[in-house]
Amino acid sequence: MNRTLAIILVLIGGASYGLISPAVKMAYDAGFSPADVTSSQYFAAMAVLVVIALFQLRHLRNLTRRDLLLLSFLGLLSTGTSVFYYLSLSYLPASLAIVLLFQFTWVVMVIDFFVARNKPTPVKWLALALIFFGTLFAVDLLHSEWGDVSVLGLTLGFLSSLTYGAFLYFTSYVRAGSSPFLNSALISIVSTFVVFLIFPPTFLWNGSLGAGLWVWALIIGGLGQVIPPVLFNIGIPKIGGALAAVLGAIELPVAVISAYLLLHEAVVGVQWIGIVLILVGIVVTELRLVRKRTQLT
Repeated sequence: MNRTLAIILVLIGGASYGLISPAVKMAYDAGFSPADVTSSQYFAAMAVLVVIALFQLRHLRNLTRRDLLLLSFLGLLSTGTSVFYYLSLSYLPASLAIVLLFQFTWVVMVIDFFVARNKPTPVKWLALALIFFGTLFAVDLLHSEWGDVSVLGLTLGFLSSLTYGAFLYFTSYVRAGSSPFLNSALISIVSTFVVFLIFPPTFLWNGSLGAGLWVWALIIGGLGQVIPPVLFNIGIPKIGGALAAVLGAIELPVAVISAYLLLHEAVVGVQWIGIVLILVGIVVTELRLVRKRTQLT
């Protein structure tokens, strides 16, 4: 696989995350509780990935102890991101929670520095600055009014950025050539087990599935726990976690635009400016990499 295709796959994975917010809101509007939506989406994703992985069992014997430990760790990080973020939303305005989550863009750079001693280049700092200010504009932060801000909410929101940043970074350590479907299934099994400890699977017996929850579970689970992990497992080992963090910023523009199109939420001019800044930040990084590869050849 060439680098360009890997970048496209990571972008699609990030964009898939961006579609979750309107889907979750639509599930809530349909009358389903946050606990049932969360636990059912993980269960549905696990079921889909396990079925697909059954056709990849020949790769199971190639998994080492290191692979299993890394995939289990990624499963814990994936769960942590969802749980911390969802809980932060119960204490903070959505706009502030999103800004805290999006700190993952520089969190990955910090992890990369301490783990691999890679210092961010000036171009990468420029991209991060564009994404940071783009995030502020995209959520209309400058015009948001909040009352007393919860310290617990701030802590939970920042923890979600730490776990998501770590997930993106350490996915780059997944062994190239291993089955992305089998890897994603193992990550999903660990994630689902941990989620069930926090949000017991009451949807299995309270009648929600028969009332239509299964549709939302498949949609949200596919967008959040099937498509991104599979594509990230394919693409991130090829491009590295640092670039993946920049590309992952595509999530917010997709979330804002999808809310505009699907939920008919108003998007003011400053938010469109923010979306453009985030996209420019992504393009700046890739154009720099393309120029470097061209010079080397």
